[in-house]
Amino acid sequence: MSETRKKTVFCAVVLMFFVFPLGVGHAEEGITENEILIGTIQALTGDMAFIGNQNVNGTKIMISEINKKGGILGRKIRQIVMDDGYVTPRHIANVRRMITEDKVFSFVFNLGTHTVAASLPLLNQYKVPLFSAASNSKLFDNEPFVFTEGASYRQMTIQAIKFMTEKRNHKKVAVFYWDNPLGQEHLEAAKEYFKAVGGELVAEEKFKVEDYDLSSQAARLKNSGATCLIIAASPGGGTKILRAMHNIGYTPEAVGVLMLTSPGFINVAGKDAEGLFLMLPFLETTNPSLAPWRDLAKQYYPDKPFDSNMVAGMGSVYVFAEACRRAGKDLTREKFIKAVESISYQNFDLPHYKGATDSHFGPNRHRSTSATRIGRIVNANAGSFTEGWLEWKGIPLPEVIGK
Repeated sequence: MSETRKKTVFCAVVLMFFVFPLGVGHAEEGITENEILIGTIQALTGDMAFIGNQNVNGTKIMISEINKKGGILGRKIRQIVMDDGYVTPRHIANVRRMITEDKVFSFVFNLGTHTVAASLPLLNQYKVPLFSAASNSKLFDNEPFVFTEGASYRQMTIQAIKFMTEKRNHKKVAVFYWDNPLGQEHLEAAKEYFKAVGGELVAEEKFKVEDYDLSSQAARLKNSGATCLIIAASPGGGTKILRAMHNIGYTPEAVGVLMLTSPGFINVAGKDAEGLFLMLPFLETTNPSLAPWRDLAKQYYPDKPFDSNMVAGMGSVYVFAEACRRAGKDLTREKFIKAVESISYQNFDLPHYKGATDSHFGPNRHRSTSATRIGRIVNANAGSFTEGWLEWKGIPLPEVIGK
């Protein structure tokens, strides 16, 4: 080798030591020696603001507690929160910015069925995980970078209808739904179940956020003769339809979706919410298993209600942190995803899923469980829940829970 060639090789080797120091591998986006950077996108304004802010409060409580105890293997969690107003273009813009500019490691608890669905191309393009989606839509069951906790809207609706027809003896069931992917999933689930058991809905009525007067929908529901109504609506829509029905003396037994467990809905709906059945994918906030989390919520937000939204936010961060621990000090997105897939609630104590059966993630299972709780609003409180979990047994339909 010529002297000139030797000098060139020597310089290249020296340069490599400066650019790629010994013992330092490729750093994952959003990960430093002392920090894990996550992004959360919620509706902090608009029709879903109460839910969005409570979701964020829940994540902040758990992040603060984890950081207070030293973080995750020496790393503190830092969270960037952005508001999308529950508007799809704003959600997509926020996702793009957090990935390309803020360089987040992962998203934690982004809100919305249609909003999260619209962000999937970006998550897939950049291979950024979302744990967990603040939506129980079945749309995300087959997504490689998205995880969801709890039963899907489809699973909750089917189990609720089975409960109302078999335990409450209702023969005529109707659906009132939000005209968007969330509401449509509840409607489709109801139709799917009745087709399987040889029955059918007696009516279906929809609404949009801008609809102020729902008296015509209420009248048609009453004329259908439905004695049981599935209300797949936002807090605003749920309040309007209950009030419109009661104004004409129509009082069927009704079952509301997860977001109607919110104290914000109960406070606004008032006496019209009394007696409403509720679908819940985890334990109710009054359950003794959640006492430690209730105490934390009182410490951090003494003036805020401890509701299902806050519980869901706390739970998402709680499981996210466990997955990061299992992934180890050399944390990467790929290792994080594999770590989530190793979590089972039979070998990991998770307060709000205490007692749930068949609850676990896996390589072909990015939804943790299909178990459902059915409760009822009594004395302006979302209490009076059924004993135990409703399991996917005796239902002539597959769970459709795997990837």
